[in-house]
Amino acid sequence: MIYLLWSLFNIGMLVWFLLIAFGALKLFLKEMGMVSTIIFVIGIFSFIKGSVVSNQDKGYQMKQNEAVGMQNLENAISYHLDLSYIYTKDSTYTGQLSSKILVNGLISGHGWNPGLTSAVMENGIVNYHVRGDHQWKLLGLVLYNQDQEFKGTIKVK
Repeated sequence: MIYLLWSLFNIGMLVWFLLIAFGALKLFLKEMGMVSTIIFVIGIFSFIKGSVVSNQDKGYQMKQNEAVGMQNLENAISYHLDLSYIYTKDSTYTGQLSSKILVNGLISGHGWNPGLTSAVMENGIVNYHVRGDHQWKLLGLVLYNQDQEFKGTIKVK
C-alpha cells in the first residue's frame, strides 16, 4: 500500500511541478520575448540526460530440455518483483542457472536496482539468492536506498 501511495504522491508532485513550470514559462515569455523563451527551453532540455536500454536477451535459443520458471519475490498492491530463471528438465543437473529480475506494475516514485542475482540447481531444487536496492525517488531524485535480500528454494517439476 505504501508503494501505491508513494507513486500517487510522485504523480501529484509532477503535475504540480508542470503547473509551476508553465506559469514561469508564461511569465518569462511576457518579460523576455519569444526568442529568449525558446533559447531558455532548449537550454533546460539540454540538461536532461537519459537513455533507453533494452534488457531483453537477444538471440538466446532455448534447448529442448530447458524450461522457464518464475518465482514471485515481492507482491505489493501496485507492483510485483519476480525472479525469472531458465532451468534444465534433467532433475539430476547441478549448476548455475541463467536468471534475471522482472519488475511489473506502477513503479512511479520507486524502482529496483538489481545487485547479486544467483540461482543454482541441485537435484531438482533451485536455490536462489537475490540482492538489490529498492530506490525511493521524488521527481526522479533518489531520496533513499533500501537494501533488500531474498533467499529461498523452489522445487522444479
